[in-house]
Amino acid sequence: MGLRLSAVRLLRAFAAANARLTAAVVAVGVISGLLVPAFAVSTGALVGAIRRGDSVAAPLAVIVVVFVAGRLLDPAREQLGEAMWRQVDESVSRRLMRAMSRPPGLAHVEDPAVRDRLAQADGLVAGVTPGEAGWWLGPVLLLWVQGAVSLVVVASYRWWMAIVLAGAYAFAYRVSRRHWHDVTLVLMGRTPRLRRSYYLRTLALTPDVAKETRVFGLAGWMVDRYREGWLGEMREIWRTRREGWLAGVGSAFAVASIELLAVGTVAWEGAHGTMTLQSTVILTQAIVGAAVLATYVEGNWFLSDFIRILDRIEEIQSAGDTTGGLALRSARSASGLPRRVIRFDGVTFAYPGRSEPVFRDLDLEIEAGRSLAIVGENGAGKTTLIKLLSRLYDPDEGAVTADGIDLRDLDPAGWHRRIAAVFQDYVQFEVSAHDNVAFGALHRRSEDRAIVEAARLAGAAPAIEQLPHGWSTPLTRELTGGAELSGGEWQRLAVARALFAVRSGAGVLILDEPTASLDVRGEAQVYARFLELTRGVTTIVVSHRFSTVRRADRIVVVEHGRVVEDGTHDALMGREGRYAAMYTLQAAKFVTGTADEDAA
Repeated sequence: MGLRLSAVRLLRAFAAANARLTAAVVAVGVISGLLVPAFAVSTGALVGAIRRGDSVAAPLAVIVVVFVAGRLLDPAREQLGEAMWRQVDESVSRRLMRAMSRPPGLAHVEDPAVRDRLAQADGLVAGVTPGEAGWWLGPVLLLWVQGAVSLVVVASYRWWMAIVLAGAYAFAYRVSRRHWHDVTLVLMGRTPRLRRSYYLRTLALTPDVAKETRVFGLAGWMVDRYREGWLGEMREIWRTRREGWLAGVGSAFAVASIELLAVGTVAWEGAHGTMTLQSTVILTQAIVGAAVLATYVEGNWFLSDFIRILDRIEEIQSAGDTTGGLALRSARSASGLPRRVIRFDGVTFAYPGRSEPVFRDLDLEIEAGRSLAIVGENGAGKTTLIKLLSRLYDPDEGAVTADGIDLRDLDPAGWHRRIAAVFQDYVQFEVSAHDNVAFGALHRRSEDRAIVEAARLAGAAPAIEQLPHGWSTPLTRELTGGAELSGGEWQRLAVARALFAVRSGAGVLILDEPTASLDVRGEAQVYARFLELTRGVTTIVVSHRFSTVRRADRIVVVEHGRVVEDGTHDALMGREGRYAAMYTLQAAKFVTGTADEDAA
């Protein structure tokens, strides 16, 4: 990308973070960059005035102004840079959050290549935050303005000298920039392996896994493996740095030789009277001031890296648009759907990057307003079926329809509002208990009575009311005044969130192993209450517990990506097939007191 386009792109990105702050940083940087050339000219004028016996008031006044301006602008530039750092970090974080969360599908979220780009854009790989580029904007602008204006001063006295110096500076800058570029390529090329190393560091710092890391004695192993992995990747980077050092030293010597020759020429002309003392002083200082153009300083790398960060953000946005998993053919309203039936019609689906499909020509009909239980062995495709129904993915072949309308023709956000779900890996939001329920229907977040009622119906209210600050208590011990819930209490809270969504207009309820952390009696109570409260709502239940499954209006058995049995509990037991065998096995274990909830 050309220098001009890169500069425009940088300024637009910084202005998007904070336009006024960017303008202030640019103004201070430009003015600061003019101070060295102004000092060179004014000191030359002062020497000339003294030599001629003229008044020194004017050049001395300029020198004083330059000196005071420098003293004032240095701390101003530092403070503006710190503020810019924070603003740019916040702006990049906001853009990354939008890029990852806005697309309604999941494919880009689970794509390793997208995760690599996210790590690069977030500064995890380089070990610095994007906002550091904002801090460096002022200093780098200062150097460029100082160098360019100083070179113009040189050209005003000896045009050929300015051309020679410009060529030398461009050569040295290119060599240095190439070296930094090579190091960056090596660093970015190791993103997947560095991510694995950083994962180990995260494990050592995260309280969620602290119990197991201590019980199994993993702490020392994780620290050692992190150190070995990180050092292993960094050695190649250090080697690349060493290889570029010799070229950098050579170019620096070449530039220094040319600069010494230029200064020597100026001194010779001044000593022999072919150049006035005033011009000699000005030209010598201008050569020194222009020398900054030869160096690709750390700030240049930060700005170049920020361009790469912008590229990564755009790639992540593009991945969300194209591989977010959803084909946006139209945006029909999903309001009121389904009224009659949801149908999987010849659905074939494989996860991105995998050749073996989870489903091949799957056919399934789900009657609206009734409950359906899905059972099967682990890996049979039960959760994948839920993801397709929720339209977190689109099928590769076939269609999922609601009342005959392909879900791909519906507004994804509108269909998602029709879904209430308690997933197997439900989220334990580290926010207030109130918001943990309110997230089921954000448009009703202010309706406290409805939120409390949903929690009461799900059996979560007693635990919440005993928290230190009641409904406003953050549900994490990592925040001041926070508290932690038990596994069963968290599941009841997740059920309350789904129930709040149903009572706020969701028409399809998905329960994917929602009560695994509850005992059998607690599960029975939750389901008995839940099925009663959601009567008339299309309900899909995935569970290994047949005491739960048998309550559904209809049961299907999924095996190897196909529906192999379909019917009511009594009908399937009468067939003495796969369902009957799984039910009998689990029932026998309960009778003998060795219930294995994963028997199915």
